[in-house]
Amino acid sequence: MPLLICHAPTGGVGTTFLAAHLALGLAARGHDVTAIDFCHADALKLFFGLPPAQEVPAMGGAPGAGVIVDGVELLSGWSVAQNPNFLRVLSRPGESPFADDRIVVADISSADLLIKNSLLPHAALHLCTLMPRPASLAALTKVQPGTPAIELDRTAFVLNQADDTLKLSRHSQIFLRELFGDNLIATIRRDEAVNEALASFKSIAKHAPQSVVLPELTALAIAVEARCGLSATVELPQ
Repeated sequence: MPLLICHAPTGGVGTTFLAAHLALGLAARGHDVTAIDFCHADALKLFFGLPPAQEVPAMGGAPGAGVIVDGVELLSGWSVAQNPNFLRVLSRPGESPFADDRIVVADISSADLLIKNSLLPHAALHLCTLMPRPASLAALTKVQPGTPAIELDRTAFVLNQADDTLKLSRHSQIFLRELFGDNLIATIRRDEAVNEALASFKSIAKHAPQSVVLPELTALAIAVEARCGLSATVELPQ
C-alpha cells in the first residue's frame, strides 16, 4: 500500500486539513488507512474532532494501537522522526518502517524538510497544497529546490480555499491549471464551515453536512486513488 506525503513549502495553506480529509476520504472508500502526524504542532487530530488534550500514540507501537476515528488509525510521528535510527532506516533503499497492508498519509510541517526529504523516496505520491495568495504561489520554486515544479512526476498539487468572487483566486486557478494540467489534482473552495467545525471539535461532515467542500474532498480521494492505481471497495455518491 502506498505512502502519501502531504507537505507544502509554506505554512498556513491547509496541508494538515487536506491530509486529514484525504485519510478520511480513502477510509470511507474502503481502504485501510493510517494517518501519521509528523508535525510538532500536533494538530492533525483536531480535524478528526479530537480535543487538543487527546493523546495520540506514537508510531512504532503494537499494530492497531493508534486512535481510530471514522476508520482512520491516528498515530503521532513527531518523536519518532527525531530519532536518528528512524532516519537511518529511511535512508536505506527498499526499506520502509510502514505496514505494507495500509495506506499511510503523512502530514509534514513546511519547515521540516529533513523528514520530508527522507520520506519522499518511499512515497507513491507527494501532495503539495497551494493557496491563491502571492506568497504561496511564489514558493513553487521551493517545492523541490533544483527541479522545476512542472517536472516533479510524483508530485500533485491541490489548490485550497479557492474563491471565485476574488480576482486573484480566479486568475490563480487559471494559471495553475495551465501550468500543471492534470497535476493540479483538486481544487477545494473556501468555506467558513471548515474553521467552525475545527473550533467545535467536530468533523465537517458532522458539523456542516451540506458544506461545499465535502464533494470536493471526496473527489480528491478519488483522484489520489486513480493516481496511485488503487481500487475502492466502497462506492460513494459523487
